[in-house]
Amino acid sequence: MQDLNTANQGDLIFKLDKDRAWLLENLDKGKWPEIRCELAELERKLSKFIISVQENNVDI
Repeated sequence: MQDLNTANQGDLIFKLDKDRAWLLENLDKGKWPEIRCELAELERKLSKFIISVQENNVDI
């Protein structure tokens, strides 16, 4: 069961990172100027979370 959870976690982190990259790309293109600061902060937090999980192999 642990292996399945690890695989699911890896898949979830991969998808989350893809969404984070999409968000960053669209922010760089100038989308959503009225909430850019908030979305940029969200992107940074997601990035830190993803890095932390990958580095520490943390179960979420």
